[in-house]
Amino acid sequence: MSARRTQAAAVALATIAALLVRAPFLGDSLWYDEIAAFVGYSMDGPWGAVGRYFSQANHALASLLAWMSAEAFGVDEVSVRLPSLLAGVAAVPAVAWLGREAAGRSVGIASAACAALMPTAVLPSTEARGYAMVVLFAALASAAMLAWLRRGARAAWWAYVAACALGTWAHLVFACVPAWHAAWLAWRTMRSAPGEDRARCIRALAAVAAAAGAAGVLYAPILGQILALRNEFRALDGNEPTLVGPEGLWMLLSAGGSWTWWASLAALPLAAGGAAAAARDPGLRRALALSLGGALVAMLFPLVLGSWLYARFLAFTVPGVALLLGAGACWWWQRSRTAGIAAAAVAGIAWCAALAALGPRQQLREAVAFVAEHAVAGERAFAVGLPDDVHRWYAALKGVDMPGSGPYGRDVAAAMSDPSMHWCVLLYPRALAERRAQLEGAGFAVERSYGGWIDHGDGAVLVLRRR
Repeated sequence: MSARRTQAAAVALATIAALLVRAPFLGDSLWYDEIAAFVGYSMDGPWGAVGRYFSQANHALASLLAWMSAEAFGVDEVSVRLPSLLAGVAAVPAVAWLGREAAGRSVGIASAACAALMPTAVLPSTEARGYAMVVLFAALASAAMLAWLRRGARAAWWAYVAACALGTWAHLVFACVPAWHAAWLAWRTMRSAPGEDRARCIRALAAVAAAAGAAGVLYAPILGQILALRNEFRALDGNEPTLVGPEGLWMLLSAGGSWTWWASLAALPLAAGGAAAAARDPGLRRALALSLGGALVAMLFPLVLGSWLYARFLAFTVPGVALLLGAGACWWWQRSRTAGIAAAAVAGIAWCAALAALGPRQQLREAVAFVAEHAVAGERAFAVGLPDDVHRWYAALKGVDMPGSGPYGRDVAAAMSDPSMHWCVLLYPRALAERRAQLEGAGFAVERSYGGWIDHGDGAVLVLRRR
């Protein structure tokens, strides 16, 4: 079998593995952001997805594709997550292309295997948000840029423009990728002597400009709405995530392919091997710089611009991390096949174990179902949560009349004063500790607790019953 066919077969196996690893998560309860995005945008059709923006919940491309999927297959957990699943699976061969352009076929295969199993790659592709698309287009953009700089392939130039425009449409923070590429290309242009390399860098800068223009066209219908909400992007409330805190820790752990500390540490030998390989290979160093450097631009948001940053916003670094770890696996293999197999196996097993132990993001469906099953005739229920009454999604499916209590439970006193209200579903109990205290002071007690790992455990849902 030729080397090309061997790589194709290996990447195909990695892609199948990616699908198998992701599939068990698709049927989990939808969580807050997924429901808020679908109800607020996708449910109103294609123009609702791409022509409205009243909150950061709208990842325009993801909202549009979720509408298309729901129209084709009906509305349920799997259908609204299907676009993200497909993007996450497609990211595996895209990372293989990135690895091949960086350091050859072996690194491409190993990088694809990492992208198939890393929790930071798996989890974005199992929720109806734009992060899996960010991973896919980041891999394509960096690979296309490398192909252009190496060979001057015209198709790669256009592929780069499309990938950056669509990636930015999937999530605004993706703009850090072409912004970093522009800075890197400008630096390289100034350091290069006149010749083909310098000419390609200048044309690559033109590709970045074209991508910016294309992204501007895609965002044109909602650009004014985004600007009107510009203060929402600033850290004004004091409860936004900071770099010195859980989100900052998750950003560091992302270098090991997982937000679970022990699974990330298990990949440390691969990361060390990747760094050693990059120290000797200029092509690999260039690829890592292009695929990871956008994180430096993203850091400007909290450090300089007074904004905030979640670890999942750095989804565009996932291809670069997969490249680093895949190159590390090859580095160990070249020194000792036993060491290479052991390092890869330890990381892969740890990643799969972390995914198996993770549990659901937010068990809203289960909490509402518990109320529906246990409330007797005459007992009503209400919910306390954030501004969007996302509980209504599952309440409607279960036939339960469950009104909300205003943003952040501001009207909870009125709900508690109604003697027919015997049940309460409380979302984000840690963030809404004051509301929980009010409920318990009025005689409500926790009947059932449902854990949720999203936002560092803030995805928990409590079911309280009046005693």
